[in-house]
Amino acid sequence: MQGELFHVEVPERPQGGKARRWGGNDSRKARAIVAAMLPAPCTRCGNVVTEDMDWHADHIQEHAFGGASNAGNYGPAHAKCNTSAGGKIGARITNGHKQENQSHRERTVKWW
Repeated sequence: MQGELFHVEVPERPQGGKARRWGGNDSRKARAIVAAMLPAPCTRCGNVVTEDMDWHADHIQEHAFGGASNAGNYGPAHAKCNTSAGGKIGARITNGHKQENQSHRERTVKWW
């Protein structure tokens, strides 16, 4: 029973996900696809994105949650909107892991 004291489930990789990271040629191809769509609404805030703005090619369904890397899943996003959304997603994932890992800790009362 020693190994059964704390059971931690490891989440499975979403269907359609790939093992390598997003970037390089992937982002260049995505930017070329999205550039043809401009001007278009931002996928995050809904305001118009134009070519003269600082913009990113964004996944409509996040890559971290199984979104495909194809033309149907790309859209323009303001650089600030896209980076802040990525930070929120990363924080949500990290904080979820912290809560799972801290649930087994013993709570002690200060004696002083």
